[in-house]
Amino acid sequence: MTGLALCGLAFIATYVAGRRSLLHGIMAVLAVGYAFGIVRGNVPSTTSYFLFDASVLALYLTQLVRPVPLEERLRTRQLAHWVGLLALWPMALLLVPAQDPMVRLVGLRAHIIFLPFLLFGARMGEEEMDRLALWIAALNLVAFGFAMGEFLFGIEHFFPQNPVTEIIYRTKDVKATGDIIGSAFRIPSVFPTASSYGATMAVSVPFLLGAWVQKARSAARYWLLTTGLGASVLGVFLAASRTHVLILLVPLAVSLLSGRMGVIGRAVWIMMLGGLGWVVASDERLFLRLVALGPQAIASRFHVSVNQSFVDYALKYPLGNGLGGGGTSMPYFLLHLIRDPIGVENQYATFMLEMGLPGLLLWVGFIVWALTRRAGPSSDRWHLGRRLAWWVCVGYYLNGLIGIGFLTSVPFTILLLLSTGWIATRPAPAAHAPAAPALPHGEGLPARAYA
Repeated sequence: MTGLALCGLAFIATYVAGRRSLLHGIMAVLAVGYAFGIVRGNVPSTTSYFLFDASVLALYLTQLVRPVPLEERLRTRQLAHWVGLLALWPMALLLVPAQDPMVRLVGLRAHIIFLPFLLFGARMGEEEMDRLALWIAALNLVAFGFAMGEFLFGIEHFFPQNPVTEIIYRTKDVKATGDIIGSAFRIPSVFPTASSYGATMAVSVPFLLGAWVQKARSAARYWLLTTGLGASVLGVFLAASRTHVLILLVPLAVSLLSGRMGVIGRAVWIMMLGGLGWVVASDERLFLRLVALGPQAIASRFHVSVNQSFVDYALKYPLGNGLGGGGTSMPYFLLHLIRDPIGVENQYATFMLEMGLPGLLLWVGFIVWALTRRAGPSSDRWHLGRRLAWWVCVGYYLNGLIGIGFLTSVPFTILLLLSTGWIATRPAPAAHAPAAPALPHGEGLPARAYA
């Protein structure tokens, strides 16, 4: 009953927020997403698995009844076509009885439920991005507070041991002082796993840094973004995942070469990074993953994930092993229903195993299309944020070759898809520009299908 009540609360809160505006709805979804891991770990009922889904569904309902201006429909038309293709193919495969119906439903959810956030990201204007960045900074600070509590006092005070938190207690591979082998846990903060924490912090940096380099409107805004940035960078190291550290280093390096900061801004940013670097280097648990980040380790992981078995699976399952049967994260109470389960550490292999070669080609085609769109004009005050978001998206789509879950990680996937939609379309007009008239549903482009 507790899990069901929490789902109802998440649905109502997001629906009320989404009725105000798309931005408020996204902010509510992110808040629920940040709380999802720790709530599910402490309320391990079947219904608690649907806490985030309830919030997302509420946001979608609010957008189905909201008219979309003609200018926005035209600006996002190509992206909407891609979203439609990416959703329709797995929906068609739902009818193929290769797996148990419940397994197919979970697989379908994994492949399509968050796709509309691509369009939501494309619809975000400058003012919306400003407010979203502040909200992300505040959420990251809350997550950092929990992470420090787990770092200092132990994760058992925040996550009880049960089937839901089993993966958290298996990641005890970080060295503590004096240890030869790992004996300290990776820190999950409020997220389902430590990897989800690290990924969410890394993908949020372009939002925060893109807002931070702009002219400060108030001291409160400046310090919120500054502390949020610091908490995000340290959070990646607390999560102790070398892939997220590597991806984080790229936008940090690109930002230092940007002319958007100015001399004073660059000096402050260098001092911030120097201070954060000193904090990381002073603690063995934080520094371990950075020193382990070498070409040999990356090459070894790549060899395991991308090898001859990929070709073998393609020949054996040209149309896939059925939705949910190729690596989609499955609730523990449905694992026994999977037929011929296959485990892979490659998101693109998962696409192939669950949606066949057509599904794999669709996703590869979309990613290439999205990453080859022209960036916004240099006059756009969010130009640096878009540039950094592009680098982070490239990093995580490449990381799909050696890992899985970029479509199912809560709330990382939401931020990744928002970023992808944001960089794949030209910037929305400024708030003071005259808006195009809205068309009623049923006329012009299909607003109900993709809004």
